[in-house]
Amino acid sequence: MKLTITMELDNAAFADDDGPDEVERILAGLAERLPLPLEQTGGTLLLHDLNGHCVGEAEIVDDYA
Repeated sequence: MKLTITMELDNAAFADDDGPDEVERILAGLAERLPLPLEQTGGTLLLHDLNGHCVGEAEIVDDYA
């Protein structure tokens, strides 16, 4: 399996010195949700910032393409 993470860091939740802490919070939340069966996720997990905005996704695929 392969995991690809894409995250946009250009909104208020990542402003100033809060950026690294917000990335850490999002990735920690993702770690708690893994591993999930692909049937439950459709292969994609959405990532949300502290304000509830979708800022990216984590894609899980069965094999290396």
